Amino acid sequence: MGTWGIFMNICLPIPFVLLVLLCAPAPRKFHRAMLQVVDKTLGVSFFNNQLSLLHFMLVITGVAFLTTLQTTQKLAKDRGFNVGPESDSPLIQAGSMGKKWRSERNFWIAFICFTLWCLLARFFKILLNKARIEDELANVKSGGGGSRNIGNGASSGAAATRPAAPPTAGRPGLAESLKSK
Repeated sequence: MGTWGIFMNICLPIPFVLLVLLCAPAPRKFHRAMLQVVDKTLGVSFFNNQLSLLHFMLVITGVAFLTTLQTTQKLAKDRGFNVGPESDSPLIQAGSMGKKWRSERNFWIAFICFTLWCLLARFFKILLNKARIEDELANVKSGGGGSRNIGNGASSGAAATRPAAPPTAGRPGLAESLKSK
């Protein structure tokens, strides 16, 4: 199996399957379980916990995309895409057209892989934020009747309101928000 075969068998199905699982219409508990599975999958660390699977795959697919983009542009400038009937023999024309086809195929494979990993990263972050907000809303609803007043102690309806205080160290981890349920 060649380099592009390995690339397609690893880089393409993982984000596709994870995106399908995250987008599937299902009950809330299923989505929470899928978020946990995706969190554990994307959280696999490399290089002494310096690089996660998500970042590693974004770098790999990004480099592959830029490399194939450069190769495709180079062939477009060279004779590879500009083969005319008056030029060389049919065998040379077929070889040039084969190079063109392979470079375009590799470009689109790399583009789709990179796009899927970017979509997975963004969509996962949005769903984590949604889960955190749903947890805060559930805590506010169960914890005392709605919202609390912020400001100078005024209890009027015009005072700004917000749910429970946000976490001090960024977003809480998914595992912590799932344990609170």
